[in-house]
Amino acid sequence: MAMLIAGILTAVAAPRLIDREAFQVRGGAAEVRAALRYAQKLALAKNREICVAVAATSLTLTVNPSLTAGAACSQAVTRPGQGDPYVVTLPASASLAPALGFRFDGQGRPSPNVDMNLTVGGTVPVLVAREVGRVQ
Repeated sequence: MAMLIAGILTAVAAPRLIDREAFQVRGGAAEVRAALRYAQKLALAKNREICVAVAATSLTLTVNPSLTAGAACSQAVTRPGQGDPYVVTLPASASLAPALGFRFDGQGRPSPNVDMNLTVGGTVPVLVAREVGRVQ
C-alpha cells in the first residue's frame, strides 16, 4: 500500500518539481512589477519622466534629465543600493510581450495615458493602469 501511494505521488509531483518554467515565469512577472513600481515612484520623487523600454526578454529603465516632456531619456536609472543600470533580464521561457516603450511622467502617470497590458511567459499579466500608474 505504501509503495502504491509513493508511486502515485512520484507520478504526480515529480513533473512539477522538475519543470521550473512556471516558477521562472511567476518570478519574472514579480521582477517586472517591482521594476515598474520603482519607476513610477521614482518619477514622482524626482518629478522627472522615467522611460520604460520593453523588449522580448528584458525591461530597461532610463530617466529624462531635463524638465522638457518628451525629451530623450539619456541617463540610466540605477538599482537602489547598487551602481548598475536598472535592467530586468528574463529567462527565454519567461518572455515579455508586447515590445513597447512608454514613460511615467512627473506625476506617476503612464504616457501615453492608456492601460499598458504586458504578458510574461504568455500567461501572467502585468497591468499599468492609465491615469494613476498603478501596477498590478
